[in-house]
Amino acid sequence: MTDDLHAPATATVGGPLSRLSLGIVVGLIGLGAGAIVPTYLASDFVLRLGSEGLLLGLLALSVAFLMNQAGLVALGAASIYGGAGYLFAIGMSDWGLTPTVALCVAFVILLAYAAILGALIVRTKPLAFMMLTLAAGEMISHAVLLEGLRDYTGGADGLVVRVNGSVLGVDAVRFTDPAQFWSFAWIVTVLVGLALWAIARSRLGAVLRAIRENEERMRFSGFNTFVPRLIGYVLVNVVAAVAGFLHVLNAGFVSPESLGLFVSTNTLVAALIGGIAGSLGPILGGLIFSFAQDEFGARGLTQLLTGVAIVLFIVVFPRGVVGGLSSLSRRLGWRREAS
Repeated sequence: MTDDLHAPATATVGGPLSRLSLGIVVGLIGLGAGAIVPTYLASDFVLRLGSEGLLLGLLALSVAFLMNQAGLVALGAASIYGGAGYLFAIGMSDWGLTPTVALCVAFVILLAYAAILGALIVRTKPLAFMMLTLAAGEMISHAVLLEGLRDYTGGADGLVVRVNGSVLGVDAVRFTDPAQFWSFAWIVTVLVGLALWAIARSRLGAVLRAIRENEERMRFSGFNTFVPRLIGYVLVNVVAAVAGFLHVLNAGFVSPESLGLFVSTNTLVAALIGGIAGSLGPILGGLIFSFAQDEFGARGLTQLLTGVAIVLFIVVFPRGVVGGLSSLSRRLGWRREAS
C-alpha cells in the first residue's frame, strides 16, 4: 500500500526533472564538444572559415529573429556590425581608452543609436522599415569615407586595430589564435542562440508575434505595440554588435566593406538558407555560406555559383535547411505510424 501511494508522486516529480537534467547534461556536453573537438580535428584554415561562419550566423540570428517574431526585415545589420569595430578602434586610438573601456563605450553608443533609430522607424510598414534600415546603413558606410573624417576612420584604407592587454579579462592574443577564437566564438554563438530561443518563447515573443499577425487588433485590445517592437529591434542590434566586436578582435582590422550592403545581403541569405524559424537555422546557414563561398572562390566563379546555389536552396528548402529536414522527419514519422 505504501509503495502504491509513493509511486505516482515519484513518477510525476522525477519524470520532468529527469528530462530537464538530461537536457542540461546533453547541452553542456554539446557545448563543450563543439568548442574543443574541432580544434583537434580541423586545420587553422578550416577553423578560420568556421569562425567566419559563426560570426555570420550571429548576424543571421539577429535578422532571422526580427523576421520571424515581428515580420520585419532589417537590411542595416552591417552598420552595427562594422560600426562596432570602428568605434572600438577609435576609442583606443583617438580617445585614449583602454580596450575594455573602449568596448563598453562603443557598445553604449551603438545601443543609443539603435534605440533612437528604432524609435523612428518601428512604427512604419514592413517595406518602409526595410528600406529605412537600408538607407541608414548606407549613410553610415559612406560617412566613414568622408575626407573630413579620414583621420578617425582611415577612409577607404580602413583602420588597423592594435589591442594591447586584455579585453573583459581575456588576453587579446587569444582572439587571434584560430583554435582559441573558434572555441570562444562557438560558446558565444550558442549562448546567444539559446537566449534568443528563450526570448522567442517568452511573453515578449508572444506579443511580437501577435503584433505581426494583427497590429490593429492588439492596439484595440489595449496592448502597446510600439515598445515591444522597439525592444526587439534594439535586442537584435545588440547581437549584431557582439558579432562586430568579435570580428574586429579576431581580424585586427576594420574597413568600409564591413559596413556595406554586401555584408547585410549575405546575412539575409544565410538566414534564408538555414531557416528563420529557430536559432539553429541561421547559425547553420552562416556556416554553410562561409564554406560555400570559399569553395566557389577556389573555382573563380563566386558570384555565379552563389546565385545558382541560392536559387536551388530556396526552391528545394523554402523553409531553410533546418525547416526542410524537420518536415522530412515528420513525414517519415507519419509513414511509420501509418505502416
